[in-house]
Amino acid sequence: MINNSVKIKYLLDTNILIGFSLWKPIALKLNENFWLQFSDALKNDEWVLLDVVVNEVKGDKDLIKWCKEQKKNGLIKRINDDNRNRAVKINNQYTMIDQTTGKSTVDTYLVAYAETNNLGIFSRESQRINQTYLYKIPDVCKELGIKRLSKPKAFLREIGFN
Repeated sequence: MINNSVKIKYLLDTNILIGFSLWKPIALKLNENFWLQFSDALKNDEWVLLDVVVNEVKGDKDLIKWCKEQKKNGLIKRINDDNRNRAVKINNQYTMIDQTTGKSTVDTYLVAYAETNNLGIFSRESQRINQTYLYKIPDVCKELGIKRLSKPKAFLREIGFN
C-alpha cells in the first residue's frame, strides 16, 4: 500500500510561542532541553517561524533572547511584498484586522504566507462566535483550505517530539 500523505509544515502563531514560554513544564528557564530540541526542529525545517511573529513577542526577556538567537542563526523567514499584497486581499474578503487598533494584522500575514507556501498554521485562536465579529485564523483557514492545528501535542508529534 502506498502512503500518499504529505507531511505538512506549520507556521507558529505568536500565541503559541508565548504559551510555550509560559507553560511551566517547558518554560525556557525550566526546560532548556525542550528549547534546544525546538530550535533543532526549526533548523531542520520541521516548522516555520516568521519575522512578523518574532516582532510581536514582547515582555518575556527569555523568549525575546531565544527569538534573537533564531534570527542570528538565519532561521526566521521574512514575509515579502507578495505576502503583504495577498494579506490585504485576504483581509478585504475576510475582515480580520481591527481597523481601530490594527490588531490581527500579523494574522493576515500568517494566512497569506501559509497559503502561498502550502503550509499549515498552528494557533490556539478559536473561531469567531458571532457572524458580525472579525474573522479569526481558524475561520479563514477553513475558507481557504489551509490545515490548522490547535493542540500542542499534535504539533509536537508533527515535528518529531514524542
